[in-house]
Amino acid sequence: MSHHPYQYRILVEYLTPTVGSIKPDYGEESDEQSLTAKLEEAVEHLPDAIAEGWEVNSHSLTVARDTVILSVLLRRPATR
Repeated sequence: MSHHPYQYRILVEYLTPTVGSIKPDYGEESDEQSLTAKLEEAVEHLPDAIAEGWEVNSHSLTVARDTVILSVLLRRPATR
């Protein structure tokens, strides 16, 4: 039986831009800029979070309720 040539791992970052009960309005430029700044902070530390030998295969941004979820799919060649 053949095996898959890669192993996969997922990194997830949860960003909750709400302050108390105030929810962001991404139609407002200031809220857009705030989210962009938070995403930049999250992305800055990603290289430190990715172990040697792993590479980014894909990524995704999702909004669930008031939380922005950044997920990064990693892969590396499978070891036998």
